[in-house]
Order: sequence, then C-alpha cells, then structure tokens
Amino acid sequence: MTSAGSQYEGAFAEESPSAFSPDAQEGTRELTRAECRAVVAQGARFAKHAGGIWLLIAGKLTSDNDVVGTDSRLRDVLRGVFGYPGVDGPEPHLGINLLLDSPGGSLDSAYAMALYLSAYTNHLRVFVPGQAKSASTLLALGGEELHLSAFGELGPLDTQVHDPRNPANRVSALDCFQSVDYVRRFGRNTMDDLVNGLILTTQRKIAADVLLDKASGFALGAVQPMLASVGALDFGGWGRSLMIGEHYTRKLLADKSAEPDMERIKTIANQLVYGYTHHLFPIDVHEARRIGLPDVGLAVKFMDGDTYKRADRVIQSCRGRSYIGFLSKREQRREKKSADVARRRTGGPRRPSDVPALSDRRPQRTDRAQGMAFPWY
Repeated sequence: MTSAGSQYEGAFAEESPSAFSPDAQEGTRELTRAECRAVVAQGARFAKHAGGIWLLIAGKLTSDNDVVGTDSRLRDVLRGVFGYPGVDGPEPHLGINLLLDSPGGSLDSAYAMALYLSAYTNHLRVFVPGQAKSASTLLALGGEELHLSAFGELGPLDTQVHDPRNPANRVSALDCFQSVDYVRRFGRNTMDDLVNGLILTTQRKIAADVLLDKASGFALGAVQPMLASVGALDFGGWGRSLMIGEHYTRKLLADKSAEPDMERIKTIANQLVYGYTHHLFPIDVHEARRIGLPDVGLAVKFMDGDTYKRADRVIQSCRGRSYIGFLSKREQRREKKSADVARRRTGGPRRPSDVPALSDRRPQRTDRAQGMAFPWY
C-alpha cells in the first residue's frame, strides 16, 4: 500500500489548489502510522463484508512529471500482488473491485492507470460513493461496470490549464477555447451587421468594397483588444489538450467491444469534453446513462445504501489524502510482503514513519515520453 505518507507525496506540493479541493494543502501532510492502520482496518472490514478483491484509489492523480506519479504507484502495487502480467492477457476469472474517490489530476496518469488495470483483469467494477471528477472520470470509464451512489459524481473532461489572465490560477481550456471562438463570431457578426446597415443608410450609393473596408476596420478595432493577450501557441495548446482527452476517451470505450460503435463513442466523447456548461457539472447515475455509456459496454448501476455507507467510511478514513492499496486481506498480505522485499533490496522506506519530511526530499524526475502531461482538476 502507498499513501500520502510515502515518498511520492512530494508530487502534490507543486500543484495548485483546484475547484474540487479548496483545502488542497491538507493533502500535502503525511498520513501517520495510526491513520494508515485505520484505513487498512476499515478497508478490510468493508472488503470482508462485500466479498471479492478490493482496491482503493483515493486522492489526486499525479503523473511522473511530479516526482513519482500515481500510475507508477498503482503499477508497483499490482505487480507486487499479482506479478508481471501474462503474455496471453488477463486471468479469465480474475475480477477486481475498485473503490475510487478523486477530484482528478493528471490525464496521462488516469489513462495509464486504466491500461495497467486492464492488463490484469477484464472484469473491473468501479465504485464511486462520492466523486470521480475530471481525469478520474477517465479512469472510471476503464471499467466493465460503474456503480454510482445517489451522491456519486463523475465530471466533464475539459482540461484545466493556466489562466492567461493570472497564471497562478487554473481555468478550463474549453472556456479559453470557446472565448476565442466567441470573439471570432462576434467580429464576423459585427462586420455583417455594419455592412447591411451601411447599405441601407447610403441607399446603395457607395461602392460595396468601400463599405466592406469601413466595416472590417471597425470590426477589427473591436476584437483586437480582446485577442491581444492570446498567442497562437496558447490557442493551439488549448485545442490540443481538449483533443487529447477526447482521444483517450474514445480509446477506452472502443476497447470494450470487438466491434465498437465508433459513431456512438465519438458522440459520448464529444459530450464529455465539450458538451457541459462548466467543469463542476455533476454527472450522476442518471446523466451517465442518458449520455449512452451503457450503449458502448459500460454498465451503469445504482449503488445500494448499505454499500454506500460502508464504502464512505473507508473514504472518510483517508482524511482527504492520497492512498493506493488493496483492501481485501489476502491481497493486503501479498502487498505488504512485496513492499518488505523491496525495502530489503533497496533500503528504502516502507512505512510513513520511515519517510523523511517533505522538505528533506529531493524531487526525482523521470523522462516520460507521453507528450504534454496536462494537469486535470
């Protein structure tokens, strides 16, 4: 198991607070050993009652650009419990239940985590008692079944980028992209209205090219101040970041069927990236069904009250901090054994109490060729 008390916690120190995590600095403090034991104990009770193999992923999703990402942490946990994936694909009868609670984070990390899980199981059931927003929605799309409680929410997949007006803040790339498109349409409509108005006013006594010149000059004067702060690279980056989210969504949904309905999948991906009014829009169980997720192989089910109550206790025991680890007893023992072996080999930390303070850690960056690691929140 890994937690905010692991060597990976430093990743969050570089991230700005998001709309889903107003108290984001809470996530930078380590889980104590007692808190880790509380998560393990609460999770074991939940897994014993529910039955089957249970994995918990809680907190922000970070990429390997941020020291060591959550995708790398999940990879190590899965490999420690199940070994290296077989060349013939996942075990046919191995099913994993994923308890997911996250405000989002790295798009690359979410997609990689979905791929890693698919290497071990074709029967992934994702349970969302509270939130799986933004990038973590992408992770949820990797399942065979999606169980949402009455309070469970997915979220739109519009990427969050630095606000051009204040780079310390983040804003939806869709807002930026559509704002520029709005200015473009405003300029065109302004010129059309001016030309038509001038034709009527002058009773067609002035040549059309003269009127067009006057109207275009006025329209350009109106829109140029609005576009002065937007560079071509900014505009292209916003569009590209949105396209990456759309592409990842299509890939995950298409992999669910030997003969996927690509037109339906494109419609769903477009809706998730471009179709909502704002980034905080709550996609509940009814909306998830309405946009057609069951039509492309992702069964959307309503979580019963007892499961919600027990799952929520596990989530609350994490205290809003990052945690990746198995909850079911057998997998917990294998995970612990694997961590002990790794610790003996490397002499590295195994428990939160063994880890140096955040201020004492030196960031470890990796050369990861996955393109731009757009932070999603």
